[in-house]
Amino acid sequence: MALPYNLDVTLDLARKELEQGNPREIAVNKGATWDREKKVLILPSLSDVFHISCPGGTISTSDGSSVDPRVQVLILHYLVGPTVARRGEWVSFKELPGGLIYQQPFYGRAVLPLVRTFGYDPAGLLQAARPLGGRPVNLGDAAVELYPFPSLPVRLVLWAGDEEIPPSGTILFDASAAAILATEDHAVLAEYLVKRLQGQARESK
Repeated sequence: MALPYNLDVTLDLARKELEQGNPREIAVNKGATWDREKKVLILPSLSDVFHISCPGGTISTSDGSSVDPRVQVLILHYLVGPTVARRGEWVSFKELPGGLIYQQPFYGRAVLPLVRTFGYDPAGLLQAARPLGGRPVNLGDAAVELYPFPSLPVRLVLWAGDEEIPPSGTILFDASAAAILATEDHAVLAEYLVKRLQGQARESK
């Protein structure tokens, strides 16, 4: 989902905000590790490990690969955002602030691709999530919980289709999510997670 703002400007602002923080405190609060010698924050995410320079805010993976700018924005917004305890209550995208307005684009870019890929193969969702650190949860006909960031779980849920009823699905966020990232960021995050799951599904074939 396209971010409703200038990506380059948003990325630059997020980097400047990171420079104003204390990297040791950020690491403690956000489930990251601070490498004082290399001056990088090390942040686990799914099957990846991101290295974020402090100061500077440049981001790469542990093998030095570049990172999509939209994902960089998500990482930086997560690191500089408030520290909020998980609540263990789950909400849909439309229950996030302003989410109802973006519900249709969100469905088209995140939920519908999830359903099209795994709606008739719910077991495939569980299989695709496993290499990304996902764990099955007892919802729908198949559901997984993923941690794109250490303090930000997301649940992806499917109801399988048959000859008479088409498959359906939803994506759920912990009720603390609205305080951690903007609703627009959650839209991008959900789309990113579905694409990662689709990628794993393709690799397994």
